[in-house]
Amino acid sequence: MEQETTTLDREWARLDKQLRDNERIWSGFRQIEVRMIGAQSFPELIKIISEGIPETFPGIDCVTVACADPEYELTRLIEDGLEPGTRSQNFIALPRPGLDELFTRPWRPRLGPVDERLHALLFSEHPCASGSVAIAPLVRRGDLIGSLNQGSRDPRHFMSGIATDLLEHLAAVSAMCVDSAINHERLKLDGLTDPLTGISNRRFFERRLAEEVERWARQSGPLVCMLVDVDFFKQVNDQYGHQVGDRVLRQIASILGQDLRGSDVLARYGGEEFVLLLPGTTVAHGAAIAERLRASVEHSAFVIPEGIDLDVTVSVGLGCLLPGGESYGPDPAYWMFQQVDNALYQAKETGRNRVVQAALT
Repeated sequence: MEQETTTLDREWARLDKQLRDNERIWSGFRQIEVRMIGAQSFPELIKIISEGIPETFPGIDCVTVACADPEYELTRLIEDGLEPGTRSQNFIALPRPGLDELFTRPWRPRLGPVDERLHALLFSEHPCASGSVAIAPLVRRGDLIGSLNQGSRDPRHFMSGIATDLLEHLAAVSAMCVDSAINHERLKLDGLTDPLTGISNRRFFERRLAEEVERWARQSGPLVCMLVDVDFFKQVNDQYGHQVGDRVLRQIASILGQDLRGSDVLARYGGEEFVLLLPGTTVAHGAAIAERLRASVEHSAFVIPEGIDLDVTVSVGLGCLLPGGESYGPDPAYWMFQQVDNALYQAKETGRNRVVQAALT
């Protein structure tokens, strides 16, 4: 009788420990879930997933998220917060065929020992994923959008045949949050912001141009406009690819945005063209600013991942509305922009990497 009681006590103790462990696991998961849902950006979400899961669950040494990213949209969002020339350790942009090869329908998690191919594909920055891995599909609206990848040094931590309920739940929440974060980023970037460079877009510039010309007509003060074009930009895209071209455009936007006043406007006008609007700026001062920006681009280091330095220059067309001007016709904004566009054309036709000022009237 005493032996039966001892056995029963041990069983109760085992069940009590299991219940406490399960409660701890689900409590940790709920905390991660709340943090994921509250993420304010895609980079923040990746940080929460990649750092929060290993901090919460013993035995998990690293976590990465892989997503299909054919337009480099997610990669750009991640790279915006990184040092130039570096890449994220925890986000992987996979080609669509590479993602499809990870899973077969019905999409279910894969658990087991890591192999060289999976490690190179999903854990290349994480030597700690050396024992076993769990790869869970991220599915949203019936479409495979990515994978949640967990690695462990312990070869027995993720073994084929163990229950995957928690892993599937975690992957489902992650997929929902990834989808939500992407949509949130798109809403922020839509409308008046250029999604590639993060500066204002053409629509915003045209709205501000109308406002500033109206203000110019009421007040006495000059209004300078300049159009900046990246020289031979098509050659950069053709030789090094659009990702390198995108990096060049982002870096140029950063250079052009230095030292702007609150009233100034910098926008991506389209393609490799940028436009600046400088209210209350004289022609001489505007020309000096244009020359400083041109020189800054010429002397900046543009380094692509292979370590090659690119020689990047810009051509600038400059124009101005002078106080009390009466020869600009019924649409001064249109007149000025035509002058600026013609000046830019002259800069490109006469050798590029120079500033050309439109004739004053």
